[in-house]
Amino acid sequence: MEQEDFLKRQIDQLGRVLGKILADLSGLKVRGHMNEGIEAASQVLKTELGFNTGDLALIPADGFLQTLLETGKFSDSNFEQLAELMFLIAEELHSRNTDVGKMNNLYERSLIIYEILDQVSPTYSIERHNKIGKIKQMLK
Repeated sequence: MEQEDFLKRQIDQLGRVLGKILADLSGLKVRGHMNEGIEAASQVLKTELGFNTGDLALIPADGFLQTLLETGKFSDSNFEQLAELMFLIAEELHSRNTDVGKMNNLYERSLIIYEILDQVSPTYSIERHNKIGKIKQMLK
């Protein structure tokens, strides 16, 4: 019972952290300070997950989901937030036309998560579906 409570607290904590990162990045993007947000997000992810954004981009695609599941810190909601975070960073890299390899890897990994969530989620998300289409278009 205590083990379950501990895991639930860890999952909830990661959800709050990812939510805050997304809110901060969205605000910084509007103000044109996305670079600082990406660096801060990367540091927080490293602390909470053990992976920064560069590490996430380098995890092989075929083992990506399994690697994340092994952390024991993910719920569907947390996966959605992580996919959104990677998508936003990939979008920023695309807009600056920099680090194309990292951009493509982040798009690909967010696509992996979005497609799985699309299959297992009991509700249809048009926003998720639109992002899947956009990512597929970007990766062509």
